[in-house]
Amino acid sequence: MNRVLLISFCFIVFFSCNDAVKISNDFSVPEDVVLGNKALFNENYPKAKAFYLKAIKEHPDCAIAYNNLAELYEIQEFYDSSLFYFNLSLSIDSLNPYTFNNRGELFEVMGEYELSMQDFNRAIGIDSTFSIAYLNRGELYLETHSLHLSMKDYNKAIQINPNNPIFYNNRGDLKDINGDRLGAIDDFNKAIELDSLYGIAYVNRAFSKKLIHDLEGAMKDYNTAIVIDSLNPIFYFDRAELRMEMSDNEGACEDWMKARELGFDISEYSSLIDSYCDSI
Repeated sequence: MNRVLLISFCFIVFFSCNDAVKISNDFSVPEDVVLGNKALFNENYPKAKAFYLKAIKEHPDCAIAYNNLAELYEIQEFYDSSLFYFNLSLSIDSLNPYTFNNRGELFEVMGEYELSMQDFNRAIGIDSTFSIAYLNRGELYLETHSLHLSMKDYNKAIQINPNNPIFYNNRGDLKDINGDRLGAIDDFNKAIELDSLYGIAYVNRAFSKKLIHDLEGAMKDYNTAIVIDSLNPIFYFDRAELRMEMSDNEGACEDWMKARELGFDISEYSSLIDSYCDSI
């Protein structure tokens, strides 16, 4: 089973820069940053890059343009370029908790856990109410097997912002790791209550239900997740395991093949799956 945690980064769109367009009564950003963000959210990466570079050229002291370009490079897995632009952003604005959080997330992806922890600590030191930094530090604690500290940070994130479904999803995963299946299901329930289209939470709840032998409930959750996101190969791969456990061998093979078709790497299991499915 592939449990799904979410790490959160922040696209900065609200610090003022010279010659910027107004976003609200209090905040403004360069127009090219706004256009770059729109292109990025639409996964038009070349266009987003062009807008961010234009913003940097016209507003060389505007830290948000460097931060958001760094996020683009991280999404594209150009980690050295991402780090370069995060560093430039922080050289302009050394007290920006969002950029420290984002660079911390990059360091974690790069496996630089000590540097990642330092940046999450800096973000929280600058803004003690920065809930996403607590979430990300909690995930890092989990990854480094400091489960008590991870739970402490997840609880703090929820205390600060009790309406974010990601927080409950990640805490639910930790509760499941700790063996608290019912507590995990309660958190996944809350995540789904806050966002009824949160496919990952359905999949994680399905896994917890399976562990308490509620196989029908687990199947219902997998089915719902796939209706929400029919292109996520992990959902099919995990449902296949449940189908096999429920003696639906043909259905399990269909899901394994669908997961492979959608790009999930099943090479570790391919010979076993192929021989199993060929025998049906």
